[in-house]
Amino acid sequence: MAWTTPKTWSSEPLTSIDLNTYVRDNQNHLKDRLDAGVNRVISEGQMLSTTANDFVDVDATKLALTLTTHGGDVLLGFTGTVQHTRGNATSYFNVAVDGVDYIADDGLVGLRNAYSGDTIKIKPLSFVLLISGLSAGSHSFRLRWKTSANNTASMDVVNLHPQFWAKEI
Repeated sequence: MAWTTPKTWSSEPLTSIDLNTYVRDNQNHLKDRLDAGVNRVISEGQMLSTTANDFVDVDATKLALTLTTHGGDVLLGFTGTVQHTRGNATSYFNVAVDGVDYIADDGLVGLRNAYSGDTIKIKPLSFVLLISGLSAGSHSFRLRWKTSANNTASMDVVNLHPQFWAKEI
């Protein structure tokens, strides 16, 4: 349901058609926007991993969202865990919006092992991102990652279950 610009009233009588158009339908439009959201929680039998040095999808199916919006802003979030196979390694995370990485270079956030002996330890990762000015229609969002050279980054989806979500606001 689309938004109808409210009428400027003068001395004409108020009709049920006017009330339905300018009050009921506009309230339904606002409520539909609040209800629009998608969420994925992953529970799998094996960990996800990458050795890629350029951004790739974490999982093109399970960590991909499609949301039909009314146009405007979308709040997007992720919570999960990451580990590395070597110390002093960094994993970088980004989001592709409609097939295009949202931020160039090293993405939105990086997770680094603090010192050379800090390997195979599970680290929490969480972020929230405001995506502004999307047009009305269907939009895709994919969680993407890369890692520093000679490292394997892994995400626990067996015991700790990542969540990826998007909500129009």
